[in-house]
Amino acid sequence: MKTPYLYILCICATIALCITSCGNTSIEKDNTSITRAKYARLFTYQEDSIYTYVNVYLPQDTTQVFRTYLLHRQETAPQVGADTIAVRIPLEDIGCAHSTQIGFIKALDEIDRITCVGDMGLLEKKSILAGREDLGEFFNGWTFDIERLLSISPDAVFFTPYGNEDLASIEQSVRTALLLDMSAWESHPLARSEWIKFTALFLDKLPQADSLFAEVEEKYNKIKEIASHKTEHPVVISQLPYEGVWYIPSGGSYKGILYRDSGLSYPWEEESGTGSLTVAFEKMLSIAHSADVWFIESGLNSTPTLSSIAQQNPLYKHFQPFNDKKIYVCDTEDVLYFENGILEPHLILEDYVNLSHGVKDYTPHYYFPIKDE
Repeated sequence: MKTPYLYILCICATIALCITSCGNTSIEKDNTSITRAKYARLFTYQEDSIYTYVNVYLPQDTTQVFRTYLLHRQETAPQVGADTIAVRIPLEDIGCAHSTQIGFIKALDEIDRITCVGDMGLLEKKSILAGREDLGEFFNGWTFDIERLLSISPDAVFFTPYGNEDLASIEQSVRTALLLDMSAWESHPLARSEWIKFTALFLDKLPQADSLFAEVEEKYNKIKEIASHKTEHPVVISQLPYEGVWYIPSGGSYKGILYRDSGLSYPWEEESGTGSLTVAFEKMLSIAHSADVWFIESGLNSTPTLSSIAQQNPLYKHFQPFNDKKIYVCDTEDVLYFENGILEPHLILEDYVNLSHGVKDYTPHYYFPIKDE
């Protein structure tokens, strides 16, 4: 998989102006008029006629603010407290650490504002930014290269932290604002999509984001409704094992919710966690050998085929989807699973529904029948 994602920001507030003894503008905030997302748990925002506060919260405790951003349009940034980062909007020069952030900005018709990425080598093969020789890079491996970032100096970088970064050290070393995109920590597919509103706040395009998200939500729920009337519920298994261990989604995870909403029967749907489960190959075989359908995501030039997975382990031949050729692969070398999929959960859902029920003449969006060779 190409582009990982994780962690978060901020606290809310209304805005009052006061003048300090040295003549600087100081901002005070209260907790009224907070706008909460419909599905997303990890950001809120608050607007008045002058400023907007954007708050990002910790995934493990959504009552705790991780970062607060004060959005303004002034030449000189207002004075803010140590727990708040002032950001002038709309952003002009933007860095994107991950593909999902590119997808949000692309959907808002602001792709030309992206001037740098984490690593060009980590872009999906068909990314809208592929071949852009003018783009800077600010990663060294998976970590920030401070010297590169200082040299490029974008207005801000959208970044999803994993939890092991020293964000405070990075923020103290560069002038660039780190805008913490926590979409990957959301468990509901529509919650992840709703983070387009977070991005839009920094581009001053919230009405467009609201409209885009409303359309995605409507399409998703229509397909979910269709799936709810299906009388058959095919059993699904997910992914391929790594070094003998199967890492599968919990029932309450992003993928688990997609399976549920598509009317599939998932053997681990009662596991309410939002992360992954580890299952030994032998246990998977005993539980899911008679499954009806199998969905796999792959990339990095390693697209599985029936022949290749059989060579990896002959026991795959004991899984019914292998013998029925009902294995479907999302190859991130060929489709923009991360860049586009973040805003197209309805199309992923549609693939699950139609492919698992064997709908004839259906043209998939992301998942395609596994090849023999």
